[in-house]
Amino acid sequence: MRTYFYLFLCISTLFVSCVPQKKVVYVQSPNEKAEYEFLVKNKKSLRIEPFDMLYITINSLDQSGYNFFHQEGGGTMTVSDASLSIMSYTVSDSGTITLPILGRLKLQGQTLDEAANSIKNFTKNVLNNPIVSVRFANNTITVLGEVQKPGTYPYFKEQLNIFYALGLAGDIGEYGNRRKVILIREKNKIINKYELDLTKDEIFKSDYYYLRPNDILYVSPLKIRRFGMKEYPLALILSAVTSAFLILNYFKK
Repeated sequence: MRTYFYLFLCISTLFVSCVPQKKVVYVQSPNEKAEYEFLVKNKKSLRIEPFDMLYITINSLDQSGYNFFHQEGGGTMTVSDASLSIMSYTVSDSGTITLPILGRLKLQGQTLDEAANSIKNFTKNVLNNPIVSVRFANNTITVLGEVQKPGTYPYFKEQLNIFYALGLAGDIGEYGNRRKVILIREKNKIINKYELDLTKDEIFKSDYYYLRPNDILYVSPLKIRRFGMKEYPLALILSAVTSAFLILNYFKK
């Protein structure tokens, strides 16, 4: 009777140490063989807010007339994404930026395209056919919990979806709960918390598929991780069970 008990213990150990496939596969559909299309309806242009950092380039047919918008050397400068913040304009708490010579211009609440148009109109009195480009320079996302590389990551895309963000952190780890990813978002001095299930393709239709700057993602651990079983001593247990069988057989003889 004891032999069957130890055999049952051994088999149970094998099952306990495995994570079911349904818990680790992303965006599962009701019918795996079907093809689905999802309308991207939540991809809204970000709007400029106080303390944003904007990288602004202003070009003109007047080569000598727009040098005061650039560092020494003039002309259009080629910079890497990592150096954007060094050459950027910070939006004040009142929603304005200060351009050299021209003064303050309010950009709060505008999209990047709208801001570029506002700057173009603001400078056309001193520049000949100005061409303006505006980019965000300080977007960051924080990914914590059961991921390979938790941390805060800068990004320079105007739009960032949740899977891209997880990719920056090396993806969810083996013991991360893809059914319980917490999104923390602060807006208008209010902190909101949302629970997302990434194993269902409904995430594509979610209002939170596209993230906003300064969002925080927290990947909850699976229960087996919470119980301290990430380093589950399977080899040791199997060895102990095998030894127990040998001892039982010895005494039976």
